[in-house]
Amino acid sequence: MSRIVYRITDEYAIVERKGSTVLYLQWRENGQKRERSTGARDVESAKRSARQLILKHADLRDVAPEEMPISAVIDRYVLQRGAKIASKATAKRAAALWSEFWGGRSLDELRIPEQERFIEWLRDKGYSDGYVRRVVGVGRTAMNRAWKRGEVRQVPFVELPPDGEPFEHVATRAHLVAILNADIPAHVWTYVLIRLCTGCRGDAALELQPFQVDWPTRTIRLNPPGRRQTNKRRPTVPLPHALAAHLTTLQGLQFYAGYQGRPTRSLKTTWRKMRARLALPVWFAPRVLRHTFGAEMRRRAVPGWDVSGQFGHTGQAEATTERYSPHFGERIREAVDAWMEDLARDVPKLRGVMSGTVAATK
Repeated sequence: MSRIVYRITDEYAIVERKGSTVLYLQWRENGQKRERSTGARDVESAKRSARQLILKHADLRDVAPEEMPISAVIDRYVLQRGAKIASKATAKRAAALWSEFWGGRSLDELRIPEQERFIEWLRDKGYSDGYVRRVVGVGRTAMNRAWKRGEVRQVPFVELPPDGEPFEHVATRAHLVAILNADIPAHVWTYVLIRLCTGCRGDAALELQPFQVDWPTRTIRLNPPGRRQTNKRRPTVPLPHALAAHLTTLQGLQFYAGYQGRPTRSLKTTWRKMRARLALPVWFAPRVLRHTFGAEMRRRAVPGWDVSGQFGHTGQAEATTERYSPHFGERIREAVDAWMEDLARDVPKLRGVMSGTVAATK
């Protein structure tokens, strides 16, 4: 037995159930009454939850552009595809930015002049050209998906803005020594070491788990079983001595760079505070670690073929790097070992880890 406490539309209502402390979303589907818990006890919270439930589960068919809010299309895409999107945090933030600018406007209002205003608005907020392109791209992907699935009758053409200039900054030895010697949380130190020793992207470092390390072959499978490869490929890479020595001290963890037993979702705030405290340049973002790795490998005469394979770049190297033999990555491993030994001369903690006399704490 349920009682309606708020009518959302003719089709949807928020109801309370006898004997339950939470409110439910109720609707009819194929003539049958359906209910799903909102997880909320008050009506306002239930409304917010109900909106997400409707967006995620509603059976939309051939909706006219003037009747479909822009934000609803993008939110539905993130809700339905969120777990499978490679850059989940970017997609979620992009959805919020689309909603902030466009409000409740519908798809038929997404004309080119208004799109240009949206792009300028994003730039005025200080976002880089590359990030603006990614935000706009999330919206375009969401709309094209809705159209392909027959959810909306028509979607507007969304023009992607030009990409930004390549990120060309490289950290100096002094920068790296400063961050490795800084008083930072143990999981952040681990994150930095993973990226310096493998050249991987940030999400791969944050999500690295013990089962991805193959100790007999001294390799790391950055793309774990069950995860679909994306355009930002995660290859299998050699395991250098410094990283191996450090990882052996991290026993019983589900994620090497996790925090309090959970995966770390973002280091943005921690990184920003650390950068300010150490007086590092404003461009010293986490991605500089990957660029520095590439530059250092080339400086140490590692062939471009090997560096390309280490980065997971597509091409001829791709077929080989996906199937590392124990000896394939020796040039990378030797170069990283020599680099870490050089840094360790001025980083006592790294020197201790490599000698086996220091165990990291979490």
